[in-house]
Amino acid sequence: MEHMHQGLDHAMLDGLPADLEILRTPSYDAVLRKRWPKIARLILTLLSRWILPEIFLFWLFSAVPAGKRWLKQNRPAIIYSRATKHVSNVTGWLLKRATGLPWVAHMSDPWTELPFHNRLQRWIAWQFERRIFRDADAVVTVSRGLADHILRLHPWARHKVHVIPHGFAALDKPPAPVTKAGHRPLEALYAGSLTPTLREPYSLFAALALLNERSPLQGRLKVTFVGEDTVCYQSVVDSLGLMDVVSLLSSVPYQTCQDMIAQSDLLLVLDTPGFGGIFLPTKLIEYLPYAKPVLGLAEPDSAIHQLLRECDLAFADQGVPEEIAAAFETLVKQWETGVWEVSAKSRESVSKYRIDQVNDRLDELLTSIAAVEMS
Repeated sequence: MEHMHQGLDHAMLDGLPADLEILRTPSYDAVLRKRWPKIARLILTLLSRWILPEIFLFWLFSAVPAGKRWLKQNRPAIIYSRATKHVSNVTGWLLKRATGLPWVAHMSDPWTELPFHNRLQRWIAWQFERRIFRDADAVVTVSRGLADHILRLHPWARHKVHVIPHGFAALDKPPAPVTKAGHRPLEALYAGSLTPTLREPYSLFAALALLNERSPLQGRLKVTFVGEDTVCYQSVVDSLGLMDVVSLLSSVPYQTCQDMIAQSDLLLVLDTPGFGGIFLPTKLIEYLPYAKPVLGLAEPDSAIHQLLRECDLAFADQGVPEEIAAAFETLVKQWETGVWEVSAKSRESVSKYRIDQVNDRLDELLTSIAAVEMS
């Protein structure tokens, strides 16, 4: 229903199929904070920083009993847990143990080797993750790099792992063509959270500052960041003299963000360095149906780089400001010629990531596991 660290956009529930049953349960980190705001904030912050590998584990206390009650009244073919929040897979594991039903766990991020975790948090995460890989009938990850990264710790589970990338839903109507290219500033958008100490925009800002020194960008380029933890970088923007080029906005509702994507000319994606390029951001996939140029800042041969190369979209090494500046310079010059579109190769390659095509593979996996259960 709600939780402590992130706001929820309840409008995301609009338009769900009528035959999809939803049981909403509270996450007790938010419940405790509502009842005893001061002491709960202190206790939960300490737990989050020093003991629990994920504060959302409090959701187990409501999610698991609700799941067990539902399972007593229904007999599904399969349990499927989907994790950006790892508590989802811990819940799936406990329901698997309680019922013996086949279970598929989805993992889009690693858990046990995060640099901001201490030894105790890593040990607790390891205990859960090891049991998830041990007891799941299959594990889905979103990139081969992520699969290989996690399987270093669980090599005996390789036969269970399936790589199925994120997919995008087709737009209700074709994206509107870009207008007035070359007659107004190029409007670039980074949609998504920044993560202090992990995913930060310093190299991007440095690149824009380099480019701005060579040829002033005011009136030629406007870069907007929207998401959590963006506005805390305003002092950096000011110190580099980019106030007229870079705008930092806090989070907005999902549909508002999608409207901003539709109205922008260039879409930016920023990787989390230091993990070997294993991440495949959902937001990058959500960019694809808009048929707009994309510039990805990531490590060479990362999951982001591979997708951009496949889809004939722009890339620069996120650790090299000069390379980022050169990529922006090329794009700005292209914009100023009045020609702004993606290639035919890009349009063809992007179609492979449509959710109906991507989910064919998931459907085959779930069907095969359910068939074993029913045989």
